[in-house]
Amino acid sequence: MAAGSTLGGFFQALVVQTRVIGALVLREMRVRYGRSQFGYIWAILEPMAYVAAMTAIFSYIDRPPPFGSSYILFFALGVIALRFYVALANQLTAAMQANEALLTYPIVRELDTVIARFILEAITAIVVFVICLYGISFVDDISFPAYPLRIAEGLGLIMLFGFGTGLTNACILRFFASWQNIFRMITAPLFFISGVFYSMASLPSEARAIIAWNPLIHGIEVIRDGWYAHYRTTDLNEGYLLAWGLFFTVLGLFMERFYRKR
Repeated sequence: MAAGSTLGGFFQALVVQTRVIGALVLREMRVRYGRSQFGYIWAILEPMAYVAAMTAIFSYIDRPPPFGSSYILFFALGVIALRFYVALANQLTAAMQANEALLTYPIVRELDTVIARFILEAITAIVVFVICLYGISFVDDISFPAYPLRIAEGLGLIMLFGFGTGLTNACILRFFASWQNIFRMITAPLFFISGVFYSMASLPSEARAIIAWNPLIHGIEVIRDGWYAHYRTTDLNEGYLLAWGLFFTVLGLFMERFYRKR
């Protein structure tokens, strides 16, 4: 009886927290996108603007794409993946602070606000990824993804890395109010060191040895490896990205637990 009642209590608590997180997701959606329909459109237009600008520049200087025959496809795979991580990490960083008024309710926990934003960002990123690549197929002759599960693997690894860094940042922000600005400065060079407009195989061995320390470039390379049938990969290590994602997730959960006990 005791074991049955404990299990029943666990499932009841799980249902309650699921409802809380669902309500928080709906609230986040209304706050971010509900005020104007342009909010949804901008989520698609922003990465496409980067892709269009880079395609125009490389076409003007008559430089071939680093791989394949389509500038716009190669750049889109990198830009969308990068924007996904940056948006995820930044939004999760501010999750606890933005929902501080709700934390006065005992049923709402700090971790719930982070999970709610993660769900919204993940859904938004997947929808944007599909819409953007589908739209590109109308303006350029691109092939169907060779290995869709490989693409899902890359997106999943980036999601884990973004969740871990965002959760850790959110906890740090509770103690250090200026951390979000510092983190944005740290992530500013990611556009140039994450393989958005080049592949690791196109770099000299000395440059690859340095750039491979950036976990995010491995996620972008996995996504391209899943799209192109014969993508040339060098020094690709998805386990390295997984390790960083798990490290920051565990660290963030530990810090959130520590903060909750204070």
